[in-house]
Amino acid sequence: MIGLLMKTFVLFLLAFLWLPWSGKAQERRQEENAAENSFNGRPEAIEAGQKLFANMCSGCHGAQAEGGRGPNLEDGQLVRLKDAQHLSDSIRKGVPGSEMPPFDLLDEQIGQLLAFIRSLSAPAAESQVPGDPESGRVIFLGKASCSACHMILGKGGLTGPDLSNIGMSHSWKQLRQALVDPKSRPREGYQGAMVLTEGGSRITGIMKDQTNYSVAIQDVDGNLHLLSMQDIREITYRSGSLMPDDYDRRLTAKEMDDVLAFLSRQSVRPVKVQTSSAGHQKGAN
Repeated sequence: MIGLLMKTFVLFLLAFLWLPWSGKAQERRQEENAAENSFNGRPEAIEAGQKLFANMCSGCHGAQAEGGRGPNLEDGQLVRLKDAQHLSDSIRKGVPGSEMPPFDLLDEQIGQLLAFIRSLSAPAAESQVPGDPESGRVIFLGKASCSACHMILGKGGLTGPDLSNIGMSHSWKQLRQALVDPKSRPREGYQGAMVLTEGGSRITGIMKDQTNYSVAIQDVDGNLHLLSMQDIREITYRSGSLMPDDYDRRLTAKEMDDVLAFLSRQSVRPVKVQTSSAGHQKGAN
C-alpha cells in the first residue's frame, strides 16, 4: 500500500511539474505559428516568395515545386507535417545528409518563401482565388450541369462525390486539375460501369460493390440495383472518370474561374473572409 501511494505521489508530482513546461511550450509554438502566419495568405508575400523560389529553389525542387533532385513540395504532404521552425531551419541551416544547402536569408525572406510553399497546397477555401463564386454557383447548377451528379449540403446528384467540403479538402490547383483533366485524379468507389442483364436491360452508373455472387450498381438517377451474377450477361467497365473531360472547351476561361471559385468556397465549417489590399476575397462560404 505504501509503495502504491508513493508511486501515485511521484506521478502526481511529475504531472504538476510538467504543466508549466507544457504551457510554455504551447505558448512558444503559438508564437512561432503567429510569426509564420503573418506572411501566410498575403499576396505580396506569396509573390515575393515565388520569385525567391524560382531563383534559388527551382533548380532542385522543380519550376512548379513538383520535385526533381529535391522532394516534391507541391502536394503538401512534406510541408504540412513540419512546423514553421523546422521548415525555417531547413532553409537557413540546410538538411544534413542531403543535397539541401544552407541559405543566408533574412527572416522576412524565409517567411515569404514559406508563405509561397504553403500556398501551393493550402486548402482552396483558405486561399485567394480568381473568379466570382456567385456566378460560379449559377454555372454549376445550370450550364455545367454539375449538380446532376454532385451533391452539396444534401442537394444534387449521387453518382459523383459529395462536394460539400471540397474547398477544405483540396487546393485550388487540385480543383482545377480535377475539372480540366478528371481522368488524372480518379476517385475510389466511383468506377463507371454498364451492366447488361440476361433479360436485356442495361444499367449504366457507378459500381459500388462486386463479389463472385453479386454486384451493386448505382444508376445515373441514384437508384441502387442489387443483382445476382446469375442474372447478369455482361459487365463493361469504363476507364477513368465518368465526369466530362471537355469543360475547358464547353466553358470560357472566366466561367471556369467562376466555377472553381464557387467550389473553393465549399466548406462544412465557416471560413473567415480576408481581403488583400487589392480587395480580392480570400475565403467565404
